Amino acid sequence: MLSMTRRTLLTIAAGAWALQHRGLSIAQAAPELKSLQIHVPVPPGAQPDLIARWLAEPLARRAGVPVNVLNRPGAAGAIAADAVLSASAETGPLLLGGLDHVAYSHQNSDRRPLDPFVDFVPVGTVNRDSWLVVTGSDSGPPDVASLRDGGRGPISFASNGELSTGHLLSARLCRALGVDGQHVAYRDSLMPDLIAGRITFAVLPTPAVLSQVRGGRLQALGALTRTRLPALPDVPTLIELGHADQVFHGGLFLFAPAALRGQAQRVNGWLVEAQRQPDIAARYAEAAIEPMPLDLEQTRQSVAERLRLVDAMRAATFGRGRAG
Repeated sequence: MLSMTRRTLLTIAAGAWALQHRGLSIAQAAPELKSLQIHVPVPPGAQPDLIARWLAEPLARRAGVPVNVLNRPGAAGAIAADAVLSASAETGPLLLGGLDHVAYSHQNSDRRPLDPFVDFVPVGTVNRDSWLVVTGSDSGPPDVASLRDGGRGPISFASNGELSTGHLLSARLCRALGVDGQHVAYRDSLMPDLIAGRITFAVLPTPAVLSQVRGGRLQALGALTRTRLPALPDVPTLIELGHADQVFHGGLFLFAPAALRGQAQRVNGWLVEAQRQPDIAARYAEAAIEPMPLDLEQTRQSVAERLRLVDAMRAATFGRGRAG
């Protein structure tokens, strides 16, 4: 009887030890969140910053913790990425950005390459965006054909950084048109020079230029979409203009550091619920932003597919992908 009791006690003790250490492991994988901090790799007022601020309050209601938006511009997104990876997990660091910031930012610096699935975990899809070819209304070329025909002289195009998505899409368009364009990378806003005509054109996300197009300061020459945009029904697609391969949809994701992998499902649920709120949906629609309330697995698949497509585009246009 005593032997059985000792055996039972030993079994219970062993089970308690296992549960304790398993609980410790789970706690390490899913630390208690004292806040959520959304790091955005752009200055205040830029598209990702605005979306982050729209989402902050509904996320705070669902998470039950404060949500702060922190602007970390610079170094093609590497500063924001580094800040998220070095932050304490309990502060709930998140990066609201695109593939540029978690997969390609190292290409303009001596930083180590980052992996969106190893260093980070994609916890949600924020939106899918469309892109426009835009030029200054008063001084830019009147149409895409003018870019191909030489228009008003040497062609230049602007982007928010060397090897950024804007650089990629503009250089890819120049290749399709058979023209040589000079790339001008901007650390600050490129808009004044684009509006004034000091830069020939740029390829930018629709939400980032919609107000300028509607206000008459920029002219949209074409959309990189399969069908015309409801927000700009008079703007032709590049497919209509004879460039069937000039279609691209980008978008923003919410990335958590790998240390928060155990919280990924919860954060995804909060984001999906926030995006489905009528006031958030209305803000998205007004800015011509397409919400994408995808679950965790759908988000993972979306990042993987986008990474594959963008890497192929970069290899064809720049001669190197992520590893190059």
